[in-house]
Amino acid sequence: MQETLADFRCCAWRTVSYRATEMAAARAEVQGAHHQDAIVMSCQRLEAYGFGHCNCDAPDRLTGNVALERLAAVAAGLDSVVLGEDQVMGQVRSAFAAAPPGLRQLGDTAIAAARAFRQESALESHAGHLLDKALRLSTMQAGGRLLVLGVGAMGNLIAIRAAELGFDVTIAARRAPPDQTFKFVELGRVPGLPAFEVIVGCLGSGAGEIAPRFLPTARLLIDLGTPRNFNAPSGPGVVTIADMLADEEQRPHAMARRARLRKRLNEVLAQRITSRREDRRSPVGALRAEIEAIRQQELSRAQRLHPEVPPEVLDAVTRSLIDKVFHRPTSRIRDLDDEIAREFAALFRD
Repeated sequence: MQETLADFRCCAWRTVSYRATEMAAARAEVQGAHHQDAIVMSCQRLEAYGFGHCNCDAPDRLTGNVALERLAAVAAGLDSVVLGEDQVMGQVRSAFAAAPPGLRQLGDTAIAAARAFRQESALESHAGHLLDKALRLSTMQAGGRLLVLGVGAMGNLIAIRAAELGFDVTIAARRAPPDQTFKFVELGRVPGLPAFEVIVGCLGSGAGEIAPRFLPTARLLIDLGTPRNFNAPSGPGVVTIADMLADEEQRPHAMARRARLRKRLNEVLAQRITSRREDRRSPVGALRAEIEAIRQQELSRAQRLHPEVPPEVLDAVTRSLIDKVFHRPTSRIRDLDDEIAREFAALFRD
C-alpha cells in the first residue's frame, strides 16, 4: 500500500471558465495522455488519477498522499462551489469503477473516507443550491418566472430548488422528461417565450453557446454549463460558476470552514489508510478479511435476488453498513493482546 501510494498522482485542470473550444481541447488532451487513469469530469474540473510520471500539460499536479487527500476532498464535495454537494461522489465512483485493481483500491479508500466524513459532518447540500449562491451574488430576490435549459441531473436539481424558493418554473429541452413535474417547452420554442426573471443554463457539453439575443428577455442569466452555455461575459445580469467560486474564495469565514472540514477529512482518510495496511497477518486484518468474505457472499446473493437494484448501489450500502457496525470493534481490537485479538477474529471463520 505504501509503495503504491507513493506513486499515486493527480493531474488537474480547473475548467469553470472554459469555452467550448477550450473544453474540447482539454478533454482530448486528458483522454489522450491518460489511457490507464481514472478521469473525473465535473462542472468545475478535469482530473486524471493514476500512477507514475506524466508528461501532460496539467497546470496542477499532486503526488502521493497529497493526491489521495485531493481525491477524497473532491469526492466529499469540499472542492465544490456548493460545499458538500453530493453529486460529485457519483462522478468519482464512476471514474474509478473500471480502473485497474491497484488504482481502484486507492479510489475506494478515498471514497470510503469521503462517505464516512459526510455522514459524521451532516453535509447535505446538492448542486441545486448553486441557484441560492447565484441569487445572493446578483442581489436578486427569489420569485417570479424562472426558465431552466436542460433536464439532466443538474437541471432537475435546479428546477426543484427553484420551486422550493418560490419560482414559477419552466424547463426546456429537446424532449420532455418522463416525470413532467414542471411546465415544459421544447428547446426550439424558447426564443418565442415571454420574459423571465431568471434563465438558468444547464445544457450538456455538446450544446454549444447561445447568444442572449436568441433567449427571452431576463433580468438574470445563470450559466452553469461547462463549457459555457451563454455567449455573454460575466457582469451585471450574468452569473457563472467561475463567479461563484471566486466569490467563495474571497470570503474568509467560508474558506476557514472548508479548511477545518478538510483537516478532519484528512484524519478520516489517514485512519482508512492504516486499516488498509493491516493484512491477514494482523488481528484486525484477519477480522476484516473474514468480514469482507461474508459481505461478498451476501452481496452476490442480494444481486441475484434483486437484479433491479444497480450492483454499485448494493455494494455501497453493504460496505457502508459493515464499516459502521465494525468501526468500533476494530478500533478496540488494536488495543488487545495479539492472542486474544486473533481468537476474536477466528469467531468469524467457517
